[in-house]
Amino acid sequence: MPVRALIVLLSAVWVAGASGHTDEHFDRHPSPHGGQVRMAGPYHIELVAGENQLTLYITDHADNPVQSAGGSAKAIVMTAKKRYVLVLAGAGDNKLEGIGEFKLGKPSHVTVIVKLPETDSQLARFTVNKKPKAHSSRSHQHQQ
Repeated sequence: MPVRALIVLLSAVWVAGASGHTDEHFDRHPSPHGGQVRMAGPYHIELVAGENQLTLYITDHADNPVQSAGGSAKAIVMTAKKRYVLVLAGAGDNKLEGIGEFKLGKPSHVTVIVKLPETDSQLARFTVNKKPKAHSSRSHQHQQ
């Protein structure tokens, strides 16, 4: 096999392996905080929707936390009837949070634009169900 053909073949195998982070891939695996995970440029972004609150957890491709200090995000929640916009801000560690009145539809489409310091803005799209997930802190208190 000529060297050039071997390089092309190896490049194709590498690209196929690198594209393994599809929405379907993330949907088949449990997420750290019970939300939905999507790719956004160099990041994995997990969206957790609570009652009138959206939280984003940001990690790199190796699932290491990415500091959110100085970062922000804009979330657009689209239902069949209405459009809501929330602004999220750094909430410590690798978290961005935003609070505002919104009602999830069945399902709702959420588009987030994330901007971290010294990086380009990144976009991710999510589909969330009507019933928001409660944050896990209360469930841990009852189990003690």
